[in-house]
Amino acid sequence: MLNAPLPTDADYDTESMTEAPDASAREIVHIASMLASRLCHDLVNPVGALSTGLDVFQEGDDPEMQAHAVALIKESTDKTIAILQLARMAYGSSGGWEGDIDMGEAKNLAQAFYAHVKAELVWDLGALSLPKARARALLNLLIITDRAAPRAGSRVIVAGDENCVTITATGKKIKLSDEVAACLAGDADGLQAKETPAYLAYLLTAAVGDTIIAERRSEEEVVFTIRGG
Repeated sequence: MLNAPLPTDADYDTESMTEAPDASAREIVHIASMLASRLCHDLVNPVGALSTGLDVFQEGDDPEMQAHAVALIKESTDKTIAILQLARMAYGSSGGWEGDIDMGEAKNLAQAFYAHVKAELVWDLGALSLPKARARALLNLLIITDRAAPRAGSRVIVAGDENCVTITATGKKIKLSDEVAACLAGDADGLQAKETPAYLAYLLTAAVGDTIIAERRSEEEVVFTIRGG
């Protein structure tokens, strides 16, 4: 009712009210929020291009423009699907911590993602499976390596075995930012959305006793290594 009196403290069972979250809960919420922001940021461009392509296709009658619109729609759809499918495995936790992930499946997801970036992906892991946490850490590293190797002609090489996997980024002006290096070392102070996959990779490896090492070996080479615990 519009004229009902405002509630007072006596009207509530204060013992059953939710308490303010502690520091760890706040950190979990912050990380989840940053991860969601990163995913949304990655999807903005392809989804926006998809919308543009649909508008051009629906409103235009020029055959050449319509062909261009169809190509834009296909490219944007493929890119959106690639981002979502890779993120689902890299960020998600379906099935919990137990079990392995087939690297054939991971390779297909990574190749679909890298088909829409400038670096070339070279996959040299062979037919093997990795424990879920290690495999998801690998995929998160591949997501951040896209930005470490942003120029055409760069290469991202995945190699190793069940116990040690490396991602080697080579090319001109390869990047290893201080923020990414800090996140991979477990320092999340000032965590931003773009570095969240790096911190998630650290959390995944730390949870199962694995380690991540990030090395700049030259101006044209950065190596990420995941070692089993």
